[in-house]
Amino acid sequence: MKTKLDSMLRRSRVSLAVVSVLCCGTLASDVLAQSSEEDAAIEEVVATGTRLKGTASAVLQERQNQAFVADILGAEQISRTGDGDAASALRRVTGLTLVDGKFIYVRGLGERYSSTQLNGMTVPSPDPTRSVVPLDLFPSDIIESLNVQKSFSPNMPGHFGGGNVNIRTKSIPTDFVFSVSGGLGYNTEDSNDGYFYAGGGDDWTGRDDGTRALPDAFANALAASGSAGIEGSSSTTLADTQALLSSLNWDIGPDPKSIDPDFNVGATLGNVYDLDNGSVLGFLATVSYSNEWAVTNEKNGSDIGGGCDNSGARCFTKALNGPSTEQSVRWSGMFNVGYEYDSNNKIELVNMILHDMRDRVRYRDYFDANESEEGVTELSRLDIIFEEREMVSSQLKGTHNLPNWWNSYFDWYAGTSRASRDAPDILEVTFEKNFNQAGEVQFEGLQDLAATNLVRQYQTLQDTSDTWGFNAAVPIFGDGYEVELKFGSDYYEKTRDAENIDIGIRHFGINDTFKQGQRLDQIFTPENIANSDFYLSSTGRGLFQDNTGNGDKYSAASKLEAYYFMADAFISNSFRVSGGVRWERFQQVSIPYRPHSDIFAIEREEILESVYNEDDLFPSLALTYIMDEEMQFRVNVSQTVIRPDLRDISASFFIDPLTEFLVRGSPLLQQAELDNLDLRWEWYKPTGNNLSVALFYKDMANPIEMIELSGGEGVPQLLTANAETGELYGVEFEFLQDLTFISSDLSNFFMSGNITLSDSEVKIGRDDDNSLYNIQLRDALNASSVTTPITNDVRRLVGHSEWVVNMQLGWDSLDGEHSASLVYNSFGERIIVPGVSGNEDAQEQPFHSLDLVYTYYPDFNTTVKFKIQNILGEEKEITQEGLQLLNETVGTSFSASLSWDF
Repeated sequence: MKTKLDSMLRRSRVSLAVVSVLCCGTLASDVLAQSSEEDAAIEEVVATGTRLKGTASAVLQERQNQAFVADILGAEQISRTGDGDAASALRRVTGLTLVDGKFIYVRGLGERYSSTQLNGMTVPSPDPTRSVVPLDLFPSDIIESLNVQKSFSPNMPGHFGGGNVNIRTKSIPTDFVFSVSGGLGYNTEDSNDGYFYAGGGDDWTGRDDGTRALPDAFANALAASGSAGIEGSSSTTLADTQALLSSLNWDIGPDPKSIDPDFNVGATLGNVYDLDNGSVLGFLATVSYSNEWAVTNEKNGSDIGGGCDNSGARCFTKALNGPSTEQSVRWSGMFNVGYEYDSNNKIELVNMILHDMRDRVRYRDYFDANESEEGVTELSRLDIIFEEREMVSSQLKGTHNLPNWWNSYFDWYAGTSRASRDAPDILEVTFEKNFNQAGEVQFEGLQDLAATNLVRQYQTLQDTSDTWGFNAAVPIFGDGYEVELKFGSDYYEKTRDAENIDIGIRHFGINDTFKQGQRLDQIFTPENIANSDFYLSSTGRGLFQDNTGNGDKYSAASKLEAYYFMADAFISNSFRVSGGVRWERFQQVSIPYRPHSDIFAIEREEILESVYNEDDLFPSLALTYIMDEEMQFRVNVSQTVIRPDLRDISASFFIDPLTEFLVRGSPLLQQAELDNLDLRWEWYKPTGNNLSVALFYKDMANPIEMIELSGGEGVPQLLTANAETGELYGVEFEFLQDLTFISSDLSNFFMSGNITLSDSEVKIGRDDDNSLYNIQLRDALNASSVTTPITNDVRRLVGHSEWVVNMQLGWDSLDGEHSASLVYNSFGERIIVPGVSGNEDAQEQPFHSLDLVYTYYPDFNTTVKFKIQNILGEEKEITQEGLQLLNETVGTSFSASLSWDF
């Protein structure tokens, strides 16, 4: 009779083998030491595991056999919920919430408290405000599974808070595969007309054709401007000004636009070949393309005050309200090649390119308490942003089992990646409409205010990274125990070059007669630009303003060197002990440049002082008690850190894309240190039903938070700073259960879901003059003493939701031709911006997402899918003091897709 240990070990080996084959994971090399009968059985299971890696059963088995607490989503589960990218899929995982459609909060900790890997390797980010990778960049078509490890293990990065997300892409198939797919979509909000502009001829490809690029005339003028500014010396002529102004693209409008339906297409091709020498060669290629439109209504408010109307009620003294029109183009390609020399040696090359573009136009009413008066002076604002994000990655990895070397194994990887962001010609302009006493329009055109500019920005970012590493292990057998000793190394280095050029066109530099018009192409016509009367100055000087500052161009670099040692032991048929230690040396520096030059904005001594250099040891221990084949208990303890991002240690401001607030870092920022504790009980029933309950606790020293600098005029400014202490604790429930317990007639129905209940507390250190926060605040304001503006010295962590709920009701027809899922997701209120000057914290409100996915399989090779998303018609909302800081309509979307397998 087989012992419980034998059974558990066998499950563990299968799980590890599957990870190794598909994701450069760890292969339990002692599989080779079994009897020939067991070898044959295990080899068969491994082959099946490769095919079933993304299915619910294989994912469940892998989760059960992990030494550390982890949650896994497979391709089948992602397909069932109809999620289109990694970000939207991950919100189904226990304790995870999605922010801004891109970033994952794990157990209520912000995106900085999680890390992302691609096939176990670190990759760069194309997001200029964060070093964490935006997860909406990864389409679900290329994903085999998503592994969220919530407890730290020594073979993971020490930068570990809420968890580590490993995106594992599809691997080499076991047989010939060829499929094509296509789909259409529509959103109820798209029935409204938006506003848009001509753009470039290549916009459908997701790339600008140069229409929006910074003109050479401007680039040359800026480079030569020096201290004299963009307008040059007193010798600047009207012709010079006219040449600069006419070089800009003014075919902007905007025009009313009816929205086209969404559509997407994709294809997959793969095969394997048995070669004469007994080796196997295989490949997999995937391509996808989507073009989507969205019209929403978006409100934003800022600067809380009173007296915006006759009642004197509190309000935002600045507010925007109106339509937002956005086009999104995404395309991706992946080409993988795998070569298996024999059953012990395999090499795989993964090549990937991910590209997305968004082009957004917002044409909204603008309220300014100091300028606006209904029926007298009314304002509107036009803003446009076009941005391309791209990631190109090549990864080479190998797995080698060494039966003649104590049944050890060795796997290795090397990768190079490039991430980029290009945002040419970000534009913002304010229009004014004046009425006479009869209510007739007296003037309509550019805002007639001395301090008002038409702003055009040109932003670029390039991240390049290289990474390599290896893992090795040797098994040791004894009477009643089996131990696997593991060791390995990771190396990662990244460089970043980024620049933001900010050019203002002063409204007061234009004669009032020529300011009139409802559209930019009515004001900045070739005839007006060529007319000398267009300019207030006879030479045109005073029209341009260069707002680019020190730090808008910067270079940054980071380097990580790591080594680890750990052991994984099964003892006395009932216990599994895994643990070890990881050593890391981390270095990082960010250097600002003077505007439009390659000259550093700080001195050499300041550069040397700004280098972030830390080395740490990270211990981890995991204990699993295996009661039987169905039930087990886990406990994990570990110590980790969260390090500042590249922008976190820079003193320059950037715009947060979610709130549109100004955010700056602190060169004095320190890493946050975490003590982590996880407990989990798991029950895996033979039918696939399962239940788990987990408790977690995190104690944090110097947690990193964003704190508002002041509540004064204009857009709020946030400081990235260290608080004194923080803690997070909670409980997670997860289950999957068919409905046979109600009636045998409901055997083809099931329910699955998870609930997370948690709380957190952070103490900023407002009342301690020597706290890190106050030291960093004084440095940011360049003052010897300051009055701390924050309202609550003790509060919940930014981004933390006290509850998260995911539920799914699934149905599969008895004939296997139909399936359907009703999927619900929601989260509790979470702080987005902490309050200052007595104001409450700004909090994002719960979003109750209810989606329906139906799939029909008319034959073995065809799949038809229908989706309805946001059935409840929920809206995104952030409130403060009972006011809407942000409100955005989402609408209900309908889509249909068809795929063929040949």
